Amino acid sequence: MEKSKKIVMAVLLVMSIGCIGNAKVSSKSGKFKNVKRPAVTSKNSKSSSKELNSEEYAKVLDNFMKKAEKYLETGDKVRLVDDYINDIENAKVSKKALEDNYDADKEAFGMVEVAIFMKSSYSSGEKAKKLTDADYERIQKKFTNTSKFKQLEGYVKIQPVSHYKFNNFKNSGKLS
Repeated sequence: MEKSKKIVMAVLLVMSIGCIGNAKVSSKSGKFKNVKRPAVTSKNSKSSSKELNSEEYAKVLDNFMKKAEKYLETGDKVRLVDDYINDIENAKVSKKALEDNYDADKEAFGMVEVAIFMKSSYSSGEKAKKLTDADYERIQKKFTNTSKFKQLEGYVKIQPVSHYKFNNFKNSGKLS
């Protein structure tokens, strides 16, 4: 009988642990009751449906470039891509604003593209040294799935530096 009493107490204890987070004391009776909590939303989520004009989009691009410089100094390429997607890709922009800011848009795009596809570029930062090939593959895939990538895809031509050096060395006659 003593053993079964311990088992019942253990089961009740385990069941009550699952309800601890939702328990709230009622002020009248002193009993616990389950309370449904509201969903948590991200602070960074922008529910604004406002379409940006040329001046506002120029500010967004300028602010992104300032943040991007800091990320590249530390080598934080993951946050660079995340902020690019959050700030530029997800912004609702008028066609006129896109046309007016095309050069700045290309500059931001090109910087992100070079940073993530040429692993050696901007890799002296502490966070860049910790990135693995799998990390690069994941952020490259995330970046290539953006509509900006499809729009500006041919803007930056990236060629491996080692191939360039090898061909120049070979053509100079120093390689037999």
